[in-house]
Amino acid sequence: MTRSPSRGVRRARSKPPRSVVAFVAFPFVVIGLVASKVVSASSRRRDPGAASAADATEAADEPSYRVELGDTVSEIAIRHGLPTAHVLAQNGLSWKTPIFLGQVIRLDPIPDDLEWPSAENVADRDGLAS
Repeated sequence: MTRSPSRGVRRARSKPPRSVVAFVAFPFVVIGLVASKVVSASSRRRDPGAASAADATEAADEPSYRVELGDTVSEIAIRHGLPTAHVLAQNGLSWKTPIFLGQVIRLDPIPDDLEWPSAENVADRDGLAS
């Protein structure tokens, strides 16, 4: 007498092992990372011949900087030898204000004739002079 398989029992379909899934997905992840690096690197390059006349006059009138990917106000200020607070104040920004890709940041130098209050002037103003 032969045994017949039971009719109600089904074999579960086997799933591919995780290593196979990872092996198949890995090239797509690598391609995505490489593509994002290429795009960010190409956006940082500038074509000097592509500048328009408006950009040229803007650059001649006042120093400015166009924000690139990954820039912070602090880094921009340090690169141009300015205090971060000065750059923030010039552009109407606070310490928490985000900056965006392509935004133009003014970088006017600190004027040489700027008069800082002396101790005597502050004491006179506050009525502390004796």
